Amino acid sequence: MKKIKTLACLCFAAVLLLTACSYSGGEATGEISGEDTGSSSNDTSEQVKQDLSQLDTSDYSGSFGTYTTLTDPTTGVPVMDAVLPYGWTAQVQCDWSFVSTNNPCIANIVFTSPDQKAAVLIQTAHDYLQSYDTSGLFPHRDYTDRETYIVHLAYKNAGQVLDLCFNGLLGTGGTVVKEDPVPDEVQSLLDQTAQTYLTTLVNGINRTGGGYGVTAQASGSEGTVSMRRYRYTGSDGQSYLADAMALCIAAEYISPSYGTSFVYIPWAVPGITVFSAPDEATLEKYRPQYEMITQNAVIRNEFNYVKQAYGSQIRSMLMKQQANSIAAMTEAQAQSYLNDYDSSGYTSDDWANDWSDFIYDRNEYTTADGSTIKVGTEFDTVYQNGDEFYFGSQGSAPFGWEQLTPN
Repeated sequence: MKKIKTLACLCFAAVLLLTACSYSGGEATGEISGEDTGSSSNDTSEQVKQDLSQLDTSDYSGSFGTYTTLTDPTTGVPVMDAVLPYGWTAQVQCDWSFVSTNNPCIANIVFTSPDQKAAVLIQTAHDYLQSYDTSGLFPHRDYTDRETYIVHLAYKNAGQVLDLCFNGLLGTGGTVVKEDPVPDEVQSLLDQTAQTYLTTLVNGINRTGGGYGVTAQASGSEGTVSMRRYRYTGSDGQSYLADAMALCIAAEYISPSYGTSFVYIPWAVPGITVFSAPDEATLEKYRPQYEMITQNAVIRNEFNYVKQAYGSQIRSMLMKQQANSIAAMTEAQAQSYLNDYDSSGYTSDDWANDWSDFIYDRNEYTTADGSTIKVGTEFDTVYQNGDEFYFGSQGSAPFGWEQLTPN
């Protein structure tokens, strides 16, 4: 498969790149730690194979991580597979009350370094709608409509989305310190994705609404990505630096109605990644762990399936004019959806499914159980011991760990 080398900071593998890795590690709920708590070896007289919990990681120049599944502690739905760096913790927070039938849940996965100085946030997809009529009688306004279950918000490109994050959502006083250019190859792929989104929307509207006099005409589309470093003030009043990335996809179509034409701009943010620390030195100290997380994070199909099932139920309730009865997801409801989930027959249609090999220059490895893991080419070798992995240089791995070969 064609690979496109891009800037190292283009780390979309978490929320934009949802396939690529199918390895199933140990499950976890709520907050978990990348530090194994197993017992130590009793045999110190000779060199024996050791688990991660038995090693002094400071003796190794590479990076250790444990493959794990991160689960929503409220509903029990598996949200993400990830490689958790040694000593780091991860916490999943899911908002099942987001007003959308396409993305009725936004998941925030937060990874925190052992000294609490660095954090990585991965946020899953959310979508909005801008609309207005060409006569000026019905201008756009921002509001949340629970009768149609749509958040009306004026379109913002990826850079504007990040500005919102650091000037209200994640912090205040956000200023751009630097911005990396978007490679032509990535922009081309974004344009293709946006065009596909527009075509799918228009064809769907004309197919289902044509019989009722509802039609749509394609007007335009746009895909944007922003890779910026921000200086901002956190909720604790302290100053932070953050390397942030966002992607945005928008489509525009026109629909005639009651003697005028309405312009609709549905737009979505497939994902946001934020790597933050108090200063640049701390960012660079933990950059290998940041890349380990973002290059191997994969949204679980179960999470996408439950979102789709819940969204379908909400649409059904809206058709029956039962909007007031819509409530946040419960654990019992989530489990009933999961009972119908068939991994062999379900394929997520999330946009990001096919992006990983285009965004990153990575090698794919086959793990001991036949699954796959993808690792940036900056690592010479990868070694495995059960759910534990070591990314480093040739010959530097713990004794007895299995070296993996790139596919």
